[in-house]
Amino acid sequence: MKQLRITVEGKTYDVVVEVTNAGATLQSATVAPPAAAPVAAAPVAAVAAAPVAASAAAGDVPSPLAGVVQAIEFAIGDAVNEGDLVITLEAMKMYTSINAPATGTVTAIHCKVGDAVDEGQPLYTIG
Repeated sequence: MKQLRITVEGKTYDVVVEVTNAGATLQSATVAPPAAAPVAAAPVAAVAAAPVAASAAAGDVPSPLAGVVQAIEFAIGDAVNEGDLVITLEAMKMYTSINAPATGTVTAIHCKVGDAVDEGQPLYTIG
């Protein structure tokens, strides 16, 4: 059994998965209910197939979805800690928090409030 933590649309789930032979079907899986206060975590390597999986390393942070930038909480040169809210996006009247995947300094911001962004488009860079 392998325990993974997966964050989907800002909600964190602890998942236990049984690892089987390559090509075999999943034998069992259990999903714990979401934590009361979601803990921002970088996407787990097991979900690397997602088109916008961000690494825990510094670099460009892509948009997980198409939407409109509602708020930018940091400026170029500001220090951020892993998990800090950096940008808020709005899509279909729902807000999505874009948190820092790593501790570092904001070296570039590639959008401004009111901009429409595409899925996968870099929003900001952490150096």
